[in-house]
Amino acid sequence: MTEFVAGFLHLESQELVEYLLRETGHQQRGQIHPRDLLDYLRLQYLRFDFMTELPKEARDTFVGTTPRAMISFHDRLVATDVSLNESRTRFSVLHEVAHYILPQHQHTLYVCDKKGMSFGTHLQFEQEANRVAADLLFLGDRFDQESSSRPISALTVRTLAFQFGASFEATARRIAERSYRDCMLVCFSNTSNAILESPSNLQWTVHYCIPSASFANRYFQKLTSGRVPEDVCSALCVDGRDLERSETIEVTISVRMEVQPVRFHAEFFYNQYNVFCFLTPVEA
Repeated sequence: MTEFVAGFLHLESQELVEYLLRETGHQQRGQIHPRDLLDYLRLQYLRFDFMTELPKEARDTFVGTTPRAMISFHDRLVATDVSLNESRTRFSVLHEVAHYILPQHQHTLYVCDKKGMSFGTHLQFEQEANRVAADLLFLGDRFDQESSSRPISALTVRTLAFQFGASFEATARRIAERSYRDCMLVCFSNTSNAILESPSNLQWTVHYCIPSASFANRYFQKLTSGRVPEDVCSALCVDGRDLERSETIEVTISVRMEVQPVRFHAEFFYNQYNVFCFLTPVEA
């Protein structure tokens, strides 16, 4: 008898996201409703103090980091820590939903911490869950349609963050990642150990860079060094200053294959945690 080998349907994560959004009625909504996703998947939801309620054996595994969310496949339960604000709670729930719907992630229990759920995590399963959570948060390609019709600016970050119920940082990253235009998001963090009264006195240096595909192809993928100018820091880092009240200057950066340094508009803005900058080329 001739042997036949069965083939099985392999669904891409984007297809899973589109299916889940469609089946839960999100095509007609302007913002994700995590509770509807949980109900559709028949998952229960709880909020509690992880460091108090989790067993000591589980707490001891989180040395130097903070647990944020968990999913128990056996109990069909998603939980988030009570300390999280609204936007982080929303993303954390979506992160656990991602673990649940991604076929290769089906295990007994996930307890996800701050480090694993961060943008810079090196854990493959956490990276995959973060990507799917972001796709759900920004309603698939709905965000791309909205951002492509607006200027790349701090005002657009603020507008779309409120529209989609996301953090300013996640929204700024999404704009740069998905843009067809030449732009780069640069995040500056405080690397000084000094405890100072004013953030304007801190040393803000490059933490990470996210270029759009066209920017990376035409110019460069990251900055190896750089600091926020002191006068920009003084203007931005003021308590109560709105995000869209940005500071824009012109900078020149040496680019490979270019004889002369290239001029860029650098729009700086501050979310009370980090300083960000959108780099866009100055048109000739």
